[in-house]
Amino acid sequence: MIESNDHLATLTLADAITALNADLSLASVLDTLVESARRLTGAHYAALHVFDAQGESTAFITKGIPDDTKDRIGHPPGRVGVLAKIPAHGTLAVERIDADPDHRGMPKWHPRLESFLGTSLTVREQVFGHLYLADKDGGPFDEEDKRMILALAAAAAVAIDHAKLHDDAVERERWLEASQRLTTQMLTTSDEEEALQGIVDAARELAHAPTAALVLPGLDDAWVIEMAAGDYASNIIGLELPAKGSAMDVIRTSRGIVAPAPPGRHVLHEITEYGPSLYAPLASDGETIGLLMLWRDKGDDEFSAADLEVTQRFAHQAALALTLAELNQARNHATLLEEREQIADDLHDFVSQELFAAAMHLEALTEGATETQTTRLSSIADHVKRAQYEVRGVMRNLAGQRSSEPASDRMRREITLAQATMGFMPDVDAQWSDVNEVCASDTTLADDCIAVMRELLSNVARHANATAVKIWVHVSDDRLELGVQDNGIGPAGATKRYSGTSNLGNRALRRNGSFALAPANPDAERPGSRAVWNVEVKR
Repeated sequence: MIESNDHLATLTLADAITALNADLSLASVLDTLVESARRLTGAHYAALHVFDAQGESTAFITKGIPDDTKDRIGHPPGRVGVLAKIPAHGTLAVERIDADPDHRGMPKWHPRLESFLGTSLTVREQVFGHLYLADKDGGPFDEEDKRMILALAAAAAVAIDHAKLHDDAVERERWLEASQRLTTQMLTTSDEEEALQGIVDAARELAHAPTAALVLPGLDDAWVIEMAAGDYASNIIGLELPAKGSAMDVIRTSRGIVAPAPPGRHVLHEITEYGPSLYAPLASDGETIGLLMLWRDKGDDEFSAADLEVTQRFAHQAALALTLAELNQARNHATLLEEREQIADDLHDFVSQELFAAAMHLEALTEGATETQTTRLSSIADHVKRAQYEVRGVMRNLAGQRSSEPASDRMRREITLAQATMGFMPDVDAQWSDVNEVCASDTTLADDCIAVMRELLSNVARHANATAVKIWVHVSDDRLELGVQDNGIGPAGATKRYSGTSNLGNRALRRNGSFALAPANPDAERPGSRAVWNVEVKR
């Protein structure tokens, strides 16, 4: 009889162990474990309390308790009273739990319990959780129950380990696919802002983090949060990392960290409200070129060592992609310069020379011509000479010889180009003669003005959703002011990426100046933007 019972129990236990390995999903394994333990022992109630590495509760799975009762009970039980006596190895059996001297009572809505059996579930030498069984049909839990539960727990530990490895593999595959998509995007797009935002968005989604940010090097060894996505992202864009903060340690050492809260004594006020944190450096050839920062809300699961490992791989791939993209852009730029030089040579060798020959023929034809014919030929010759002048100007531009072209011509060209992307012509108020005067002796000032105007008009075209724009360029005493004002959605639309406007500020600082961006009409539904770049000039 005993052999028969043992045989039946073994078969039932074998079925339970087989079921544990039927699905590699961790959630499925845990649910199967609890139900199998309840059926094997004949317990009316079963529960599994899962803990993290610090012993904090992360999950509580129950069987036998109605859902409405679970809702009334609320949070899972603490590791106190009888539950605190469950050993790390072996089992704890109690015939009547309410008669145990360590019994602490039950919550108001908790079912009344009598017999109890508990054991620890250990995975890789660490307590993964506690398995609780209560109210066995027909009396207290016996030695056979203990034997089966220990065997089931041992099998479950293996199944849980396999499920976690499977989940980790699936997670790594997701990160790898995202890395490949990111690399392709960076090598094929000409929009650097879009590519950088792609790094932040992908990391935030993959890490299940409400907030993510990308830090890049700024001026004078400063590191600035350039891109951000998620909760309160607009509050942290443009912030400079504290020089003595933990984030800067990650940048200096190229070693990522995880922490239950923003780490270190020097923490930006704006991120103190975040919870679990992960900082992963973007390192290439031993040099950190960026920092990926991920945050979860307070009370959320902490980032694990496995999270840091896959995020650092992603960050490393992103760094390589950034480096390759920069090299690709440099190569494309060099190719473009070569093509421009070739076009300039062709214009000189063919078009310019032909125009020169045409002008010479026209002048020759005036000899012996009537007065009327001479007048008409001279007029045609003037048109040819103007065409020569224009072609030479194009040749100079293609060859990069912009220093000889008036700054006003270059700036007007930028405005004309912006018109095509905005769909309307801006209202321009400019003192072009004064601008040419102050730029004549400093070609780099003209370059800065062009860069500022191009950036501001690009922001309007891409982000502002505006229908009207005012541009002014004024020179007064020893100052030059370049301004752009629109009637769009406001500065939030124009500063999705901080570095664009940050570069304008840097250009101003180098010339003892300033840059300001603010709503044009703060109280309006569409406040618009007013950007003013004001710098010192020499006459």
